[in-house]
Amino acid sequence: MVAFMLLTASCGKIAELANQTRTVAAPREEVFAKMFGDGSAFTGMPLVTNGGSTRLYELVAEKRDPGFEKMVPDERPDAYKIKIAVAMEIPREAHLIYNVDDGALITGLKFTFEELAPDRTRVDFAIDDLAGDGAKGLTVNRVVLRKIAQEALGKLNDFDEAKEPD
Repeated sequence: MVAFMLLTASCGKIAELANQTRTVAAPREEVFAKMFGDGSAFTGMPLVTNGGSTRLYELVAEKRDPGFEKMVPDERPDAYKIKIAVAMEIPREAHLIYNVDDGALITGLKFTFEELAPDRTRVDFAIDDLAGDGAKGLTVNRVVLRKIAQEALGKLNDFDEAKEPD
């Protein structure tokens, strides 16, 4: 869990990432479970809320916590808190959010699951634009977000590809 936080929060060059879509021959619930069920990067994160199909998992690290200095963006050396949250509307979407100092710097990775037919699901993902107070000109390592996305999308290889309906 700590390694996940450190990897997600690292800083560096921006890597270009186009939004991607994959359509697989499987029900939406099965696709979501494969990508974010047991053994996923989010396993073991503390559950903050559970309102039926809506769940929020959240990890918070503060300045006094061991290893905090490795998570702080180079552009925010005086940051006091890092929050990594995963908001899930099961089985429709999952949104990972990286937040510095209560919104001073925010970026994230969003997956959306669209049921095209009972046995066909389209999965879209995109990296959020960097936002927040003073975010202009800052860079956050999107290579890590891309790696998380590729790992999750790689789990779709267990399903047959499906064509988009006409």
